Amino acid sequence: MSDVTMIIVDGIRYRPEDAPARPAEEPPAPPAPAGPPAPVEPPGPLALFDPAEHTVPEVLDHLADADEDETERVLAAELGGQARKGIVGAAAPAGGDGDPAP
Repeated sequence: MSDVTMIIVDGIRYRPEDAPARPAEEPPAPPAPAGPPAPVEPPGPLALFDPAEHTVPEVLDHLADADEDETERVLAAELGGQARKGIVGAAAPAGGDGDPAP
């Protein structure tokens, strides 16, 4: 037998001087596929009016300019929170609807 040490590269035996160069490190992994795009925030403030953060006169001013859906949402938030009579009572119709007050 000979004293030559063989090198095996990809299952093929080579003499050390004839062996193909090996890469110094692993090739970089392919980039991961991009996930869904991040949601785009529309410009401008979209914070909902929170009656708990405002005084009774501020809430009443907001309700005076609000549409029916916003009025309903603000009153529901007020009833679920502080339920101040100055807001909840002022929103009740003056003639009443036949239902007792909650």
